[in-house]
Amino acid sequence: MNKVKIYRKKYKLTQTELGKAIGVSKDYISQIERGRIPGIETARKIAETFNTTIDDIFFSK
Repeated sequence: MNKVKIYRKKYKLTQTELGKAIGVSKDYISQIERGRIPGIETARKIAETFNTTIDDIFFSK
């Protein structure tokens, strides 16, 4: 399972809620969860939302 999805579920957020929190659409969150690599600014916002690092979410297994 994708780490963004794992963290999102851990924090009990919907795709819509996460999207609103970082300023992107639910559809974009869905694409990220299916493997799309976001831009650096979006990746940073996701990491900050989950109090972790970009490396942890996007580059570690």
